[in-house]
Amino acid sequence: MGRIRWAIALLALMVPAEAKAQTAATSVEPLPKWDVGGTVNIRFGQEDDAVIPLGAWTAEVGRYWTPHVKTSFAIMTAGQTTSGGATVDPNFTTYTTIVTRPAAFAATASYQFFDNEFVHPYLSAGARFGSTSRVTEVFSRSSPASVSTTTERIEVRPVAGGGFKSYFANGRAFMRSELLMSADPRGSFHAILQIGAGVDF
Repeated sequence: MGRIRWAIALLALMVPAEAKAQTAATSVEPLPKWDVGGTVNIRFGQEDDAVIPLGAWTAEVGRYWTPHVKTSFAIMTAGQTTSGGATVDPNFTTYTTIVTRPAAFAATASYQFFDNEFVHPYLSAGARFGSTSRVTEVFSRSSPASVSTTTERIEVRPVAGGGFKSYFANGRAFMRSELLMSADPRGSFHAILQIGAGVDF
């Protein structure tokens, strides 16, 4: 009888423990695999840039490979016309402009620090791409003006920087602010401020 009582008491203690373990296991949410968001972009700098406009809207989708490592692809508004320079001599005047397609693209990789924190700092690096064509206008005193357009080509701008991702109470929706640096082929550097929001899922 004593052994039976000990066995019953042991079973009574084990059953709640197993139930608690199962409840804890089922309550753990899986880590997010993706995020989507949108940002407002503001570029600072005196020089024009054929790929990165002074202001733009961006839509981005990201894939988490680990809780800290993410790759992203973004599409942003572009469509600007920038100066390509001018040449003046006694007989001819030449003006060159660079016309960018309405959309530009970006691919980046990011590393996010910390776990389960309200604010997650991160570093990112990648490149932005735009399709441009060069329009050349030649004015002459002795003949009508002529206009020529080159075929489109892809221009690339490397970008690197960092920012902060702040999560709301549900742990999925977030706001983020990011400061990037970019360089163009002429050696000019630009700062790009991005502010936006999104959600992990």
